[in-house]
Amino acid sequence: MAGKGQQMQLTFDTAETNCPQSKQIAPVMENSTLDAVAREEPNDPAVLSVSQLAERIRDAIDTPQLTNVCVQGEITGYRPHSSGHLYFSLSEHGDESATMPCVMWKYAAKTVSFPVKDGALVQATGYVDFYPPYGKMQFVIKKLEPAVSGKTGLYLLKEQWKKQLTEEGTIPRTETARRCPPLFPTTVGVVTSRTGAVLQDIRNVIGRRYPLNIILAHTAVQGEGAHQQIAAAIASLQGKADVIIVARGGGSFEDLFEFNHPDVVRAIAGSAVPVISAIGHETDTTLADFAADRRVPTPSAAAETVVPDRTVLLQQLEEMRRSIRDNLSGRFSDEKSSLAELRVRVDPIRLARKLDQMQQQTADFAERITAALSRKISAEREAYKIQKENIIRLTRTKIATARLELLAEKEVIYGRNPYKPLELGYALVWKEGKLIRTAANMNERDQLSLQLVDGIVTAVVEKISYDRDTTEPNL
Repeated sequence: MAGKGQQMQLTFDTAETNCPQSKQIAPVMENSTLDAVAREEPNDPAVLSVSQLAERIRDAIDTPQLTNVCVQGEITGYRPHSSGHLYFSLSEHGDESATMPCVMWKYAAKTVSFPVKDGALVQATGYVDFYPPYGKMQFVIKKLEPAVSGKTGLYLLKEQWKKQLTEEGTIPRTETARRCPPLFPTTVGVVTSRTGAVLQDIRNVIGRRYPLNIILAHTAVQGEGAHQQIAAAIASLQGKADVIIVARGGGSFEDLFEFNHPDVVRAIAGSAVPVISAIGHETDTTLADFAADRRVPTPSAAAETVVPDRTVLLQQLEEMRRSIRDNLSGRFSDEKSSLAELRVRVDPIRLARKLDQMQQQTADFAERITAALSRKISAEREAYKIQKENIIRLTRTKIATARLELLAEKEVIYGRNPYKPLELGYALVWKEGKLIRTAANMNERDQLSLQLVDGIVTAVVEKISYDRDTTEPNL
């Protein structure tokens, strides 16, 4: 008997057997609670209530054989509840089918990391319980994982890896992150099996199109543990090849499954060398295709992708050679014509005649320049003479005009001289040093000084007469 808490692996047996217990989920041991209860019951059992019977059933199934067990089966009748609980059944189809109702409570359902749906092959870990309200047995699941056996289980595992690699940013490779293989590589690395036809196909294509060095990183391409060899092979080619081809021939989903492993995908995504994925056929898709720099449908197509076609290169080279030859031939012809024309132009007799003509033209130019200069000098001399006469005439006119203006100004100045009128018999009258202009400014007996043209006379006022009526003098 398994100890309390020990997990047991249970599967639905589909093989025919004569054992009457083959239809049971787990064999009932001789010292089980059911046997103990049976031995204790008398020949005439007591009458039990339904709840008492349900309690006995729950006590009977509370054994290590039905607690913390792992069951593998296919999901059927999947019914998710709005509360978050999951209801479905686990079944196994064969000659003898079996079905187990299951429930997964909300707290446990939150831990499921893959899509749960009908037909999915899973491994469920939990315990068997009896639900009295409905009077039925059910398997209470605490942990649900995709079963790795079978195509359905592999598909679920692939989807789980895809979700994990997408969340960490490993796939898909963005267009900006994709690298193009070099146009003219010197070494191509191939990750595949040395015994398969894939390697020979790649060698044949490269040998026909563009022979170069091929480095084989041998690895198993299917089977348990192949993903580790594939990842190691990719790492071994770093720094040794200009481009890497990861190739495998066609096969089933199971055969190609190792190329979905995260180790392989991360090795391709982390490669410093461009990686070409050529796994399976065109319709086959693995997670490695999402991490590669380029995905091609077949290994032969991968070989055609990484190397150019030398036949095409030779044709292009021949076309370029022909174009260069035609271009050079045309240029030689043009230069030949130019050279012939130049030869005619530099003929000695022709050149001497040309020099004589140039000398005659030079003499003519010198004579024409001399005559022109003479005419120019004569014209400038005559213009200078005329300009000189004009300047002299204008200067004399200017001087005469200035002399007249000076005389006029002199007359004006003389006319404004206060002593000029004294020559006509006028006199200036001064009183106590002040010039007297009117009789009103004088009084009788004032002593006056009379300024005459030739001297000063002192006089005394005896009488003052006014020319107009004035009551009193204007002092």
